[in-house]
Amino acid sequence: MAAIALAGTASAEFIQAPSGGSAELEVEINGEVEEICGITATSSSLLIEFDDLADTDGSLKYPFDFGVVCNSAGGAILSATSANSGALLRNGTETGAGNEISYKLNIDRGVDGLPYTTGTPPKGLASPISYTINGSTALREGAEVGGQFELNGVKGPDFQGAPTTTVYAGVYSDTVTIALSAQ
Repeated sequence: MAAIALAGTASAEFIQAPSGGSAELEVEINGEVEEICGITATSSSLLIEFDDLADTDGSLKYPFDFGVVCNSAGGAILSATSANSGALLRNGTETGAGNEISYKLNIDRGVDGLPYTTGTPPKGLASPISYTINGSTALREGAEVGGQFELNGVKGPDFQGAPTTTVYAGVYSDTVTIALSAQ
């Protein structure tokens, strides 16, 4: 809804045109556009479940999709942080040999080609990672970004025909927070 305010309507002022000239009225027009900056996804919380990690010694990848929108002329910062410094930890334990599985996060540029100025995926999350995204039409109008978690299975070498693993049995988890903030 637009609001129009005319100054001086309570007591009208007569603007006299000079002889042979014209009377002029200046009208100032203002408008405001609110900042819109956020992430789009199927939910505000996603659950990613890898199959039994004891069955593979190769690389496992799990892609996920999300989008970003930010109408800040200065662009935005896309960041990712891990509650466990980039490792799935065995529930009920602290870090340590046999209790953690490291992983990497790949945040891609997406089909919309957002102009990132830093970062080369995939990266570990031992410390937070961030990407500066320049202000652009793609960022203003919304762009698919997407990501992928990458980790190696924990299958160890067979011992006398029996399978082994590189970690203890249990449920392993971590929470990664992906955030977008305007610059």
